[in-house]
Amino acid sequence: MRTGRSVLVSCSAALVVALLLAGGGLPATGGPAVETVTVGFALPLSGAAAREGQESLEGAQLAARLLNDAGGFRVGGRVVRFEIVSEDDRCAPAPATEAANRLMARRVQFVGGSFCSSAALAQQPIFAQARIPQVIYAYATDLTGAARQRAGAVLSVRLGPQAAIEMAPLAKYAVTVNNHRRFFAMAQNTDFGRSMIAEFRRVVERLGGGFVAEPEFYTFPGTTDFRTILTKARGSGADALVAIGLVGEMIGVSLQFRELGLAMGFYGSDLLEDPAYQDAVGTRADGFFYPWVYDDGVDRRRFTRTEPERMAREMSLAFLNILRKRATRNHGWGWGTIHLLKQAMEQEGSTDPERVMRRVLSGARFDLPFGTYGFLPCGQADMRVGVATYVEGRRTLLV
Repeated sequence: MRTGRSVLVSCSAALVVALLLAGGGLPATGGPAVETVTVGFALPLSGAAAREGQESLEGAQLAARLLNDAGGFRVGGRVVRFEIVSEDDRCAPAPATEAANRLMARRVQFVGGSFCSSAALAQQPIFAQARIPQVIYAYATDLTGAARQRAGAVLSVRLGPQAAIEMAPLAKYAVTVNNHRRFFAMAQNTDFGRSMIAEFRRVVERLGGGFVAEPEFYTFPGTTDFRTILTKARGSGADALVAIGLVGEMIGVSLQFRELGLAMGFYGSDLLEDPAYQDAVGTRADGFFYPWVYDDGVDRRRFTRTEPERMAREMSLAFLNILRKRATRNHGWGWGTIHLLKQAMEQEGSTDPERVMRRVLSGARFDLPFGTYGFLPCGQADMRVGVATYVEGRRTLLV
């Protein structure tokens, strides 16, 4: 059943709390002893990725606020409440290292972040050495591969997709459905950009397609004019462009793509689903394709599905009724971290960080904004990603 925005807005804040805490809410006073669990977030709160980082933090803050306001939740005979603290990692390795050290000084028990791959790769060995579990949002393949192994980061997991999970469905759709086989690639010159392009290329080549030239990697942060690269794409003989960047970059690439009148397919990252992108680009994004991971039931879809993910709908209700705005995929990172930890604590009957993460990695399934799934032994979320496009300026889920 498709749930419209008007229906979502009409639901009361009381219903939100009831949905979130059914079976778990406790009186705010009296009863068992209260334990506070501190979760630190290392995120880009300033700079080029500030929007993404701030929304991730906002998701965690609202999730914790609702749980705490309802009296917390019971774990092993105690009532547990969350405290949220944060540090700005500025989406870069050096400040990310500083942010990690500041969080350790604040004696956090768990960490969420980073959103940026280069920052997360810098933080991972620091938290691993301190035996602090880390819930990562960044997509670089190595975060659940070689880098995790080198760091001995056995307490780290990735909440969402890695580059391969993100780009494989998009590349397959491009070749097998849209019949695009020759691609021109551009991306920010970061672990995120390089990983995403490499995984897209791997699948395209496996399906008989290829790149017409080596990828163009632009400086991040700081690049705002993409016309030189796009002009190369126009004269490259490619069937389609694949472009990877954060929201601000994808807005610039998309608008300049239309400005230059490029007549080729367009494939981007899941940042194209961000409301800020929709507002800035509008109908000029029609016919652009990208992966999707978050479905709150509002957008159109071209496949049969009776309901959106339950946790996505709960988060959507909370944001609409309490903060009076629509939740985004970015909010889901922080919100999902809090609810992953809550559910793992409840299942394990303990707040001990190592026991909690053993439960997360045990094969148990968790109800999260991006679906109901578990985690592989390497820490990767065992999830799936779909493909979406824009039709008349509206996000439309295809598969």
